[in-house]
Amino acid sequence: MPTLNVPTLNEILGPKGKLSQVLPGYEPRASQLTMAEKVESALARGRALVVEAGTGTGKTLAYLLPAARSGLKVVISTATKNLQEQLAEKDVPLLQKLGVTARFAFLKGRQNYLCQLRHEQFQRNPTFLVREDGAQLEEIARWAEHTETGDRAELTSLPDTYATWRELTSTADSCTGQKCAHFDDCFVFKMRRRAAEADVVVVNHHLFFADLALRTSSAGDTGGAAVLPKYDAVIFDEAHAVEEVATEHFGSQLSSFRVSELARDTLRALQTKPDFGAARDLANRLRLEGKDFFEAVQHSRPADEKEKDGARWPLLAGALAPAEEERQALSELVRALGAELSRDKDDPELLLLERRCTGFSADLSSFAAELAPKSGRAASAGSGSPVVHWAELRAGHLFLHASPVEVASLLQDRLYDRIGPVVFTSATLAVGNSLEYFQRRLGLRDAEGPLFPVDDALLLSPFDYQTHAALYLPRTMPDPNDPGFAAAVADELRKLLPITGGRAFALFTSLRNMRAVHEMLEGELPWQVLLQGQKPKAQLLRDFRKKPSVLFASQSFWEGVDVQGDALSMVVIDKLPFASPREPLVAARIDRAKAAGEEPFFSYQVPQAALALKQGFGRLIRSAQDRGVVAVLDRRVTQKGYGRLFVESLPRCPVLRTPEEVDRFWQAVQ
Repeated sequence: MPTLNVPTLNEILGPKGKLSQVLPGYEPRASQLTMAEKVESALARGRALVVEAGTGTGKTLAYLLPAARSGLKVVISTATKNLQEQLAEKDVPLLQKLGVTARFAFLKGRQNYLCQLRHEQFQRNPTFLVREDGAQLEEIARWAEHTETGDRAELTSLPDTYATWRELTSTADSCTGQKCAHFDDCFVFKMRRRAAEADVVVVNHHLFFADLALRTSSAGDTGGAAVLPKYDAVIFDEAHAVEEVATEHFGSQLSSFRVSELARDTLRALQTKPDFGAARDLANRLRLEGKDFFEAVQHSRPADEKEKDGARWPLLAGALAPAEEERQALSELVRALGAELSRDKDDPELLLLERRCTGFSADLSSFAAELAPKSGRAASAGSGSPVVHWAELRAGHLFLHASPVEVASLLQDRLYDRIGPVVFTSATLAVGNSLEYFQRRLGLRDAEGPLFPVDDALLLSPFDYQTHAALYLPRTMPDPNDPGFAAAVADELRKLLPITGGRAFALFTSLRNMRAVHEMLEGELPWQVLLQGQKPKAQLLRDFRKKPSVLFASQSFWEGVDVQGDALSMVVIDKLPFASPREPLVAARIDRAKAAGEEPFFSYQVPQAALALKQGFGRLIRSAQDRGVVAVLDRRVTQKGYGRLFVESLPRCPVLRTPEEVDRFWQAVQ
């Protein structure tokens, strides 16, 4: 464990502290020290803590330092792998310069690590899903010979969309563990052994909740399946993303892709087993007939929901009933395949495939017609947690979900009741000046008050928004539902973009409006024009930074994007980012709020949208030197009573009402 005889937090982070000695140009921030002290207190007293720390607070160091000094086994969970890598490359080395001796480990999901066995097998018989993927195989082979981590992040030239990587990595369903010839050198298990020995383990939300769902499932964890070592405390950074990630992992999911993958893997495993003819026949039937159930379910798609990638719709009993015969046939086929595979108790690969059949059959039972609700109300799972059934078209496959409508009670049972300190922090947690909405969504409090010992704090950004930023709310705009709204947005962009010479994000709440406005302006804007989807996200950002540009984007650029300096001087947001009430989860949450006697628009939809707007606003000012304007082109901000809550949730800055005022502001801050 780390040595506890270290300087106080003030002696490290305060004026003339150790940090100022090892970090050139460091300026002490009172908010950073306050946050560090609150995190240290929460860890020592076993309490929950919720901290909104504005951009520039230095929150990463404010939680890393107390975690490393606590003497506890602490898990730090971040929203993205990119943030994990920032901690590994920048923040933890800084701690070491400060003399902190805690041991750190960084864990990602299996899909990030090369599987030596599957790599060997693939090299013997390479078959590429995409022909162009073959060009990188030799580079991967050279890298595999010397890498110490097996982390694909080291392959910086490998595109995010490299489809063949799936053939080179394992899943929990395909890994034979200690029975594998490469177990002692396995990159996944080496990282897990490091995590077991570390004082602080850094993961991402998806890995954390996949592990939590596994170890707290009704089947329980047998000791070999859990990914994370036992821990005493957890700190969630970018905690605004926790609810949605937890929702995903506490539910169940089926897909036509999962069926085809099970059939393919089984046939591959049986290639050298001539005495498993019956299993081979069943696997071939699964390959041919496995899609029948999903095709039957797809007929449940509402007539007004077009067959497009990303389409989502609720699954009610009336929708699932016509597919019940196909569901039962698929269930019987998978069970029969599992029984045939279980004949060889000594083959670890076949036993894993049998386990996959068992798991698939269990998930398939969640979509029996009698379990789906007869109305829009969410069904209730055995634990009493409300569940909504819904379907999604994605990348040519149909995905079926059974998702908990709320995660509050699940987090209470599976996390808060099992460990002591839990810390949540982000730059966007408060609605108005209150953290109550976030605490209620995460089960830390209800309408009556706190349910667990919890402290909270609102720490303002040290950046000078009053001088360096402004909020533009145009005096005249049509209603967002008006057919002429997209054209009006294009007109506003024609007036605003020349003021900053481009250098702008144009962020939209829908792909339809994004494409419509882009089409109107692409040919007339004198700057580089970029459109989300034309290139990978990382490449778009690299191009954006190189020369004055206008990027047209939607949801994926609202958060987690960091463009510092003059390259980004304006962020234009077309509409208030209300989640569509047609989304199955949103609709179920609205119904649940109504059933609880609440007005869902004010208790759920407005706060959720206010936090999303705050994320979009946060793209602009990323450093103390940044200057710029955020334009929100939705007249509801100024014409609806609830609009004031949106403004109050943003950093305090001047409000401008005309393009001329924007121009004067911009000239003044140059």
